Amino acid sequence: MPTASPLLLVFGGGDEDDLVSRAGNRTYVIGSSDLGRLLPNREVIRRLLVTSEPGHVDLSRYPVIVNMITEAEKSAKVLDNLKALLIGAPGRVINHPDAVLRTTRDQVAALLDGIPGLIVPKTVRLPGDPTMAAESIRSAGLVGPIIVRQVGTHTGRTVALHQSVDDAVAALEPGQEFIATQFVDFASPDGNYRKYRVFFIGNATVLRHMYVSDHWNVHSPDRARFMAPRPDIVAEERALIERDQPFGPQVQQVFREVRARMPLDFFGLDFGFTPDGAVLLFEANATMSFFPLWRSDDPQFQYLTACLRPAQSAFMKLVGQVADTPTVSAQGPGRPVP
Repeated sequence: MPTASPLLLVFGGGDEDDLVSRAGNRTYVIGSSDLGRLLPNREVIRRLLVTSEPGHVDLSRYPVIVNMITEAEKSAKVLDNLKALLIGAPGRVINHPDAVLRTTRDQVAALLDGIPGLIVPKTVRLPGDPTMAAESIRSAGLVGPIIVRQVGTHTGRTVALHQSVDDAVAALEPGQEFIATQFVDFASPDGNYRKYRVFFIGNATVLRHMYVSDHWNVHSPDRARFMAPRPDIVAEERALIERDQPFGPQVQQVFREVRARMPLDFFGLDFGFTPDGAVLLFEANATMSFFPLWRSDDPQFQYLTACLRPAQSAFMKLVGQVADTPTVSAQGPGRPVP
């Protein structure tokens, strides 16, 4: 049976409210974790939507408060408002706003730099002035090719690979902040690119997927476009997903070091492998999506549901609930807040 104590899940949109959309009686929040879908729909679960406007909510009755607001860049004001709401709240706070605010791409790169076996590409935040941006890139020691993306963006949006510093600077939009990252080649011996995602939930580590592409910017559309027609690659991911321990001791040690340094109670890690077997950091934060697992019209990826049971068990343990058999669908509407 679940505990009788109420559990509060806190969601929030962007500082300019551009990350919140409404459909009927549901509010969809981009930049909030979707791991809440791992929890059964019980009466003890309450939900709170925090905006960029100051407010007051009595949080004294909640022994556990789970912050699902994960976007450190575009939700900074919202996170600050949540911090104010939490003052004096007696409950245990999971993924405290202060911790989330420390997980921008440049801060995470600095935080994880120096872990043996982990390659952390040089990463620098660029000011809105192109001349100053060029100085920042060169001062950080970046050389072409360089990945440039707008701050606070995910899923491969606003990302481009530039062959030189001059090309990277020329592509910047004045007045906008960007992140520049040193490109490190991670092509596998077969010439394809593999990107792995694991979730750290409390003390548990759960492999979510392995995407494979013929292009360096690997993302979810590559599952249908590139992986689905390749039974050998599908079998490779399936074997990895269904293995009790998908990675060797050296990679596990890297995971332990990452877990020890990251300030979050739950988060995702996207990474690849260099040709010599080192782990290559792409990003680490709590914004990464867990759902949907695959396209509902393609049953060949049914094996991905193997991650549901350990993920649900770990998340329920983290938030002080009792683990059940998974009751969530492999497909999901995204990040709903009823």
